[in-house]
Amino acid sequence: MSIDREVAKVLLDSLCLQLSPSEPFTYASGLRGPIYCDNRQLLSLPVARKVIIDGFVEALKESGWQFDQLAGLATAGIPHCAFVAHELDLPMIYIRSKAKGHGKQNQVEGKYEPGQKVILIEDLVNQGKSLGEAIEATLAAGLVPVGCLTIVTYEMARAQEVLNKFKIPLISLTNFSTIVDLALEQKNISAEEKDMLISWQADPVSWSSKV
Repeated sequence: MSIDREVAKVLLDSLCLQLSPSEPFTYASGLRGPIYCDNRQLLSLPVARKVIIDGFVEALKESGWQFDQLAGLATAGIPHCAFVAHELDLPMIYIRSKAKGHGKQNQVEGKYEPGQKVILIEDLVNQGKSLGEAIEATLAAGLVPVGCLTIVTYEMARAQEVLNKFKIPLISLTNFSTIVDLALEQKNISAEEKDMLISWQADPVSWSSKV
């Protein structure tokens, strides 16, 4: 089984990722959507977690990226980054969602030198807002982001715009298209619900206003 299908299966079977087009979820933004992904649950599932970490390690080896450090994105990307760094005996730092409000007011935590090349590790790329902010924080610290690894991407146009803006390549272990196709095969969703999911992906804001 290919890694994208294997990871999609792990997420669906463990209910870390749930699809509910007919009864949408309400997100923190206030928008409603048919998909909810909580990769933090993987931390409690050793077998599933190993699939993810092994996938990251293999993807990193195959990427050809030259780098000095791994950088976990707060918060859900940090533990996965730590597992990979431990597996490969590599240094790591992590990037806060915003600068700390006390002490040294760091946004990038850990030991690093300006000019070092880093790989960003995220758990989910949705619209790309948090990824873009992390890239900006990395650049502000004098670091050079050369690529991003993530467990899942929803393959949103807005996220691709962020990646294009900063010229950052993305490797995702699985993606929206694979997840939806596998969910239909496993009869987790109907053909009609698959169409609803695709419609949401094309225009999340408009979709939300209609449900």
